Amino acid sequence: MKKILLLVPFFLLFSCIDSPKLEKKFQQETHNSVEEPLASEDFVQGSEDIPLLVGMEKIYDGALGFDSASGSIITSSYSTNLEPKQVKFFYLKTLPEMGWRVSENDENSVKLKREKEDLEIEFAKEDKIQVVRFFISSLTQ
Repeated sequence: MKKILLLVPFFLLFSCIDSPKLEKKFQQETHNSVEEPLASEDFVQGSEDIPLLVGMEKIYDGALGFDSASGSIITSSYSTNLEPKQVKFFYLKTLPEMGWRVSENDENSVKLKREKEDLEIEFAKEDKIQVVRFFISSLTQ
């Protein structure tokens, strides 16, 4: 009974705190102040289900595709005005819902796996342009 009486002042004090401010602070800490970008209706070249973001433009000389009996390798590059942390936030949130598992995550890239597929998303700055590269490899055996 004494423990309950000791907790009552705590709950009364906590209920007086401005909860909208606490909620906003929590959201900022949780999302690190990252504004979530929007997915477009297009997909990364060579994939059927990796969405592109609104504002990502294909860099045509940054693409490569290779198909063989044992698998395939596809690379494609996109320019964007989005910050790398926005792009990373989107893909780390979206791709696990599609069966991808994060295997590595560092400042400049994210590596994911799904069944017999590997995906690496790389972030780079080239000539003042933010570039996002996708490397997709799959084994058919």
